[in-house]
Amino acid sequence: MAMCNIPSTNTDPQYRYKMPRLMAKIEGRGNGIKTCIVNMGEVARAIKRPPQYVTKFFGNDLGAQANYTNKEGEGERSIVRGAHQVEDLRTSLDKFIEKYVCCENCHLPEIDMYVKKGIIQGRCNACGWAGELDNTDKLAAFIIKNPPDESGLSLGTVDQGGGMDKRERQKLKAQKAKDKHGTEDSEDDSASGSAKEKEKKEKKEKKEKKEKKEKKKKKDDDDSDEEKEKKEKKEKKEKKEKKDKGEKKEKKEKSEKKEKKEKKEKKAKDSDDEDDDDKDVKNLQHDEEQTKAVVSVLKEWLQGQSSPKPADFFEELRMQQLSKVFDHKVRLYIAFEALCGDSMDAKALEGQKKLVDKVISSPKLPGSEVLWALDAYLDLHEGISKGFPMLLKVAYDQDWAEEKDILSYYNDDEGKGEPGFQEAKKLAAPFLKWLAEANDSDDDDDDDNDDSDSD
Repeated sequence: MAMCNIPSTNTDPQYRYKMPRLMAKIEGRGNGIKTCIVNMGEVARAIKRPPQYVTKFFGNDLGAQANYTNKEGEGERSIVRGAHQVEDLRTSLDKFIEKYVCCENCHLPEIDMYVKKGIIQGRCNACGWAGELDNTDKLAAFIIKNPPDESGLSLGTVDQGGGMDKRERQKLKAQKAKDKHGTEDSEDDSASGSAKEKEKKEKKEKKEKKEKKEKKKKKDDDDSDEEKEKKEKKEKKEKKEKKDKGEKKEKKEKSEKKEKKEKKEKKAKDSDDEDDDDKDVKNLQHDEEQTKAVVSVLKEWLQGQSSPKPADFFEELRMQQLSKVFDHKVRLYIAFEALCGDSMDAKALEGQKKLVDKVISSPKLPGSEVLWALDAYLDLHEGISKGFPMLLKVAYDQDWAEEKDILSYYNDDEGKGEPGFQEAKKLAAPFLKWLAEANDSDDDDDDDNDDSDSD
């Protein structure tokens, strides 16, 4: 069976959310002509929504009567009155998916839909977004009356407000009538038993009063013993607090040392933990085939834009990050590849500074991660060796990496063991020397100013 993306408007070939392509055939003729959706059950299960919702939405959207049945011997049947082209039905399906399946924040089909206090709401399993879905559509009234069950694949039970056929409604009516007659009969029996219950209640109250008096007497005897115990506990507590203060001081000193050490390690290990809840999924690396595929998708997107806006470019890149799973460092490396191709130089990087700046500032990346992305680019493109110091200067001029970040990253070997670091360190030597000299001259100027002020 042919598969397509959820929704079909998403053209990414590597997209992992798939559904069967909607199939339909026209049956009958004249006034009895109708369109039968052959695989409605399979499509509905793929998008995790009851088939009744989708069928009803088709009827509302196309202005025709629509109904879904699942009877023994007949199987699942989804019918829309009138002759409708399959392309129109697929377009209508994409509308339904945008309204009730895809998250409005991350645009992934990971929404769990439920009805609470008469309002259709959703919660995204991918990014954590929670809020109201479209409650203004004609379908909203049907969903509120027939909320989905816990699985989300079918309508709820009668108690939950799910849909009922004619037989079920008759059964429910009969049960209610039976319950009503039962309560009338029980009222006669309860009248005779009320006198006995009253007697039992009075005995119970007397017993409770007696128990209260006994408890009060016992409490008075125990008060003196409790005071002694409280005194002893207080003394023990004071001794323990003194001891704990000394231990806390030692622990604080140890933890401060440990924090300093962890901060250095965290710079190298910091990844997109808030987006990658599945710990079994391995982050993409810069030199993998899937990373190249992401770069190709972004290049195609850029070719279709006359002058792409930073926010739009970042949103497209962010969608790829959520779909393929890679950290912020690799995200910046992918941006370099997509925007500047195989031969990035200072001029090309400055030309794309607005788009690159959006990637670096959302959220603000540490200077060490910006330098990591430049080193990784050098690792796969040795042809840019001569212009590498100028790339560092662009990063410095645009405040993507501060002076202290650059000097400590290369001079203190913070990037040791990372891709392209050793080669980058050699090539960066002239720029590092220039930075250090500029820093020294600034210090000398400050000293001269201080001397003149004292004179």
